[in-house]
Amino acid sequence: MALTLTLLTSKADCDKVLDELSDLKGELEYKQISLTRSRDNASDRASDIEATLASAQAEVDSLTAIIAVLPEGSTKTEMETRKVKAEYKLFTAEQRKLQYGTTAVVLYESQLDEIEQRLSVVDGSMSSITTHKATLPA
Repeated sequence: MALTLTLLTSKADCDKVLDELSDLKGELEYKQISLTRSRDNASDRASDIEATLASAQAEVDSLTAIIAVLPEGSTKTEMETRKVKAEYKLFTAEQRKLQYGTTAVVLYESQLDEIEQRLSVVDGSMSSITTHKATLPA
C-alpha cells in the first residue's frame, strides 16, 4: 500500500514519523537477531534430537516385539515397564523436536522471513518519507 505522503505537510511531521519508524526498525532488528540465534541453536540441537528419536523408537519397537513372545511373568512385566519408559522418552524427544529441533528451525525461518519483509517495508517507507521531506519548504 502506498503511503499518503501528502498528509505530511512539514519537515517536523516527517521527522516524527521517521523517529517512530526508526524505533520500529530497531525493534524488528532486535527480534531478527534473537530469532537468528534461536534458529542457530535449534539447528545445532536438531541432530541430537533426531538421534534420540531414532534410538527411542528403535527401543520401543524392539521391546514391543520381545513382549509379544514372552510368557506372562516377571520378565514380561519388567519389559513392559521398560517399554513405558522408552515410550515416555520418545514422547519427550518429540516435544523437544517441536521446541528445539528441525521443526523449530523451520518455524524460526518462517518468522525470520516475516521480519525481513517487515524491515523491507519500513526501509521503503523511511526512504519515501525522506524523499518527501526534501521537497518540503524549510
